[in-house]
Amino acid sequence: MNEKEFKKAIDHYRSLIDKEMANEKVIDGKFVGPKKLTKKDKIDLEDIIHPDRPFLSKDAPEDLDSLYVTTFRVGNLKKPEVLTKAGYGTDVIGGIEFGSNLVKTGLIESVDDIAPFLAKYKIGILDLFREEEVEDGKKLDIRVYECIDCAGMPNIGEPVCYFETGMLIGILSELTGKEVFAEELRCWTSGYSCCQFDVDIKETKKGLDG
Repeated sequence: MNEKEFKKAIDHYRSLIDKEMANEKVIDGKFVGPKKLTKKDKIDLEDIIHPDRPFLSKDAPEDLDSLYVTTFRVGNLKKPEVLTKAGYGTDVIGGIEFGSNLVKTGLIESVDDIAPFLAKYKIGILDLFREEEVEDGKKLDIRVYECIDCAGMPNIGEPVCYFETGMLIGILSELTGKEVFAEELRCWTSGYSCCQFDVDIKETKKGLDG
């Protein structure tokens, strides 16, 4: 994805998300977007095989994007529900390790490398929407569009991108050497056209007290 196409994607999704957030609800303490709510406990095979990725699929011939997105997602259907529902289950821990190794191996060397890497490997289109200094460090509003884990899935009323949550923690923790916390606030599976992550980078370095 070239720079012009990347900017076009960011502008498109920012406008779309603004409208979705203006029509969202809060149900049981969770943000739920305006897309039709489906009453089901978990994602099934039929849900995962139709990704909605108009920008990332442009340079993929025929249905190739759908094929490798589906292959990636099939693994999630093999996990016991007790693990997929756990906030720090296998997907988050795996994401942390993956993100950390991306930095350790030099594939990502700075914060500026994250978005190009994710776009190149079709993981998603990352938008660092907001970054602000707070009393104990930094707070980031990170949005990922066309996420490989969830783009095109139904709205089941809750986020499911534990792997991407962990990946951001691992990358940013390794780059900064500081404690990083992340939570997915909005997701395709909670009625939006993006994954939105609330990220805190604490001033205290890893392994040290206050």
